[in-house]
Amino acid sequence: MKKITEPVVRLLEKGREIAARISARTFAISIGVAIALVLGLLFYLRPPVSLEEPPETVTFFQVGTGSAGDEYFAVGERLAAAISRPPGTPRCERDLPCGVAGLVAVAKSSAGPVANVRAVSAGNYDSALVAAPILDLATRAETPFRGEAPIRNLRAIGGVYREALYLVASRNANVSSVADLEGKRVSVGTPGSGTREAALPVLAVHGLGRRTVTLLDYDASAAADLMLRGQLDAFFLVDALPSAEIASLADRGSIVIVPIDSEGTAQLTRPGANFQPLEIAGDLYRFVPPTKTLGVSMIWIVNENADADLVYRITKALFYSGNRVLLSGPALPGLLPGEEGEEERLAVASLPVPLHEGAARYYRELGINLPEDGDKTP
Repeated sequence: MKKITEPVVRLLEKGREIAARISARTFAISIGVAIALVLGLLFYLRPPVSLEEPPETVTFFQVGTGSAGDEYFAVGERLAAAISRPPGTPRCERDLPCGVAGLVAVAKSSAGPVANVRAVSAGNYDSALVAAPILDLATRAETPFRGEAPIRNLRAIGGVYREALYLVASRNANVSSVADLEGKRVSVGTPGSGTREAALPVLAVHGLGRRTVTLLDYDASAAADLMLRGQLDAFFLVDALPSAEIASLADRGSIVIVPIDSEGTAQLTRPGANFQPLEIAGDLYRFVPPTKTLGVSMIWIVNENADADLVYRITKALFYSGNRVLLSGPALPGLLPGEEGEEERLAVASLPVPLHEGAARYYRELGINLPEDGDKTP
């Protein structure tokens, strides 16, 4: 027994001598390094919170709109709010708003839809809102794009808003149809405006132009003032449904809203065209009965080179049921038009440019037939 214990005692004494030589500071550092290594290993091996959650990186995304305070800017603000989900935001809960993880979208004011087309084509904006008739003109290099090369690198996320094309006439002008505009003084909107590019095709299909109508280039405010003073017979306006401008005139009892509904306009609403049939309800404006007119789609566009996965997730967030609270409301009733369950089909109904591949993937998942799939009508 003595032979066994003596070596053990000597070993313990040797250990005490070694421990005495190690300073307290060195010992503390060693312990700290060991703890850091253990925590790092645990972090590396820790599984993600959810396999569906992408990394918490930030992606900024611009939405070109119009001047601050106009319809385009208001739509852009709501779209940006619906698709945004900055890092650190609580995880999505069922039926509550939920955007794209890590995305920070911003509505950016601009000079309008013509400028938006050029900005997205050049890669200066990530996306933008453009009226369908103007987008169509861009692809064909027609006024206001005359003299430029046809713009072919734009793609659509979908039609996200629908405005009405109004033909407003003075009660004293005896105008009850588009054909009655012959010989009249008519404002078609300022050059490059969505109103102008929607009004001119309507006049054209009725055989009307500068030789038969005195065409003027006023904005809505100036046109309304001139008409009330008897210096203008009628004016076109693309605006919300309802429109504050139209409501103000209707309350005076001094206008009629002329139907835009004839055999001539039928060709403007064929499948894939830039307009859709639209009815102004009889209780919307004072002294105005139910009136058939045309709806003008506001298209959300991106460059063809936009990341397909990002566009797919943006499109999915756009139609996510929990985001309806951010998109709907009395101020913008035309946003994502259509009854519940039909919004996606209407979103692809009037597109002058092809869908982006990321957006098309989302619509196909819903079983919606797309024109590029060989079906003429979505």
